[in-house]
Amino acid sequence: MTKAKEVRNGCLYYNKQSKRVERAIGRVGRRIFTYCHDTDPSVVKVDNLIKASSKQVTNYLDAPNKGRGSKIRRALKTISSLKIF
Repeated sequence: MTKAKEVRNGCLYYNKQSKRVERAIGRVGRRIFTYCHDTDPSVVKVDNLIKASSKQVTNYLDAPNKGRGSKIRRALKTISSLKIF
């Protein structure tokens, strides 16, 4: 189990619920905004995240990144619109 304060933006974590590696992009209390290739950002309970292993990180980085930039910008816009920071 990972604590919310230990989660770092930009780092990769394995989501036990979705069974895939996701990148942390923001935090709201005990929930973390995450992003994975070709998906919209999602909110995940911190209890479902563990640090990704080196093999999982390599597999994530080798996956195709189609449409990556626009989705990250949209996620950051969503996070900044929450006005909690």
